[in-house]
Amino acid sequence: MAKAKVNKEEQFTDVKFDLFAALKALDKKDYDYYDKLTVEQKKKFAPYMMLMWMSTVSNQRHQKDYLLQTNKIANRYFFNENIQKHPKLQWLMLCASSPLKGEQYHKWIPHIREKISKLQDTITADELSEYYKKIYPSADSELIQEIVSEHCKSHNTKMYIGQNFPNMKFDEIELLNKLVTDKDIEKHKQENGE
Repeated sequence: MAKAKVNKEEQFTDVKFDLFAALKALDKKDYDYYDKLTVEQKKKFAPYMMLMWMSTVSNQRHQKDYLLQTNKIANRYFFNENIQKHPKLQWLMLCASSPLKGEQYHKWIPHIREKISKLQDTITADELSEYYKKIYPSADSELIQEIVSEHCKSHNTKMYIGQNFPNMKFDEIELLNKLVTDKDIEKHKQENGE
């Protein structure tokens, strides 16, 4: 019996993971979608990327629902070391977080540079302002400047704590940042001759 020839182009048609088809499946809460993927497509499934895309939609009426649901259901345990080993479970968590508001146009949330988020580099008000304008395009510029001012102040405090207490973990720095006042920082600087 002769074997059917396989066209080389047909061999690779199911290799690509279609991000936008996956987002449509999430909008419909298609829990079986992951099972329909080929082995190669499953290898290219990036749960973190899907989480970021899933949480933001252009429809301002539904944006809050998508963000809150994604954070409450998927993001809460998404990075647990046991759950990270199971991409299908992560898919199911993403499906469960869909507020089922119909097909949406999902957007990518930009990130602040990694060195800034790891407290290895300072951030400028201009850079932060551009970042927030991308996330909140319809926000009032005065509100953006207020947010930028608070964020820069908080970031500088975290950097100061991190530089003076290098053995502290990031979550400890975050907690201390909430407890320390400007007066506490000034007092510490004076005591250490800064």
